[in-house]
Amino acid sequence: MLSLKSYPPRTMSRSKTHAVTVASCIAISLAAILPASCSKKSPDAKQKIAQKSEDDFLDKDAKPEERKYLLAAKPFFIAVAGRKYADAYTLLSSHARARMSFNQFTPAEEEATFQQIESNPYSNVTAEQFAYLMQYVEAARGTPRAPKMLHVFSTDPDVLNRRSKAQFGAMDSMFAIGAMPEWIPADIRRASLRGQIQTELSPQELANVAQQHGITVEELKKDQDFDPYFNLKVVLVEEAGQLKVGYFEFLPPSMMD
Repeated sequence: MLSLKSYPPRTMSRSKTHAVTVASCIAISLAAILPASCSKKSPDAKQKIAQKSEDDFLDKDAKPEERKYLLAAKPFFIAVAGRKYADAYTLLSSHARARMSFNQFTPAEEEATFQQIESNPYSNVTAEQFAYLMQYVEAARGTPRAPKMLHVFSTDPDVLNRRSKAQFGAMDSMFAIGAMPEWIPADIRRASLRGQIQTELSPQELANVAQQHGITVEELKKDQDFDPYFNLKVVLVEEAGQLKVGYFEFLPPSMMD
């Protein structure tokens, strides 16, 4: 097992560098983001935003049979959005805890680097180690603030196990389960869900985005279309009769969101 504390320092540096790329991507995709003001808010205002998100971020158009998956994944999203990483850890299945890749937290951009990291996963990750790895997510994407949305992507067993023969089956599987390990049993995979969590960028990240667009940080904050977030993909598995998070990936914003 690799020591989390001894992970090469350059990785954190790469994550911070990637934050600029993520911030740029956020700015580029502003037109696709739901309007929300990022102007400075009081603690009470932030509390109201979080509470409203907890009540409203689940997909209202979900099919009746998908509702149970939304409810099963909801606590994990709320825990992550609230930075309650110990609580989020308790919602992970034994399979998710047994093996984690650094790519699940901040995926490498280069394929060779991605594969190298995949070949050196962490084993039997503890709650403390999970919380430590979440620091990299915050460094690259911003500090979690509130859940933004959550929907069921697929419940098709063939898609969840990379067996689909459909024309775009391979792509569906990529979006559904990403780099989920093959050794996680096929017969316990139940659903793939994708969602978004709003974040608050650091002063440096805000300055980077503002500079790229030739505006001041104050002007950026007043832009009602500026609403930073990251994507979160989860795959639910059934373990001991309960739905738990069997795999997850934290991903940057995309033009396809």
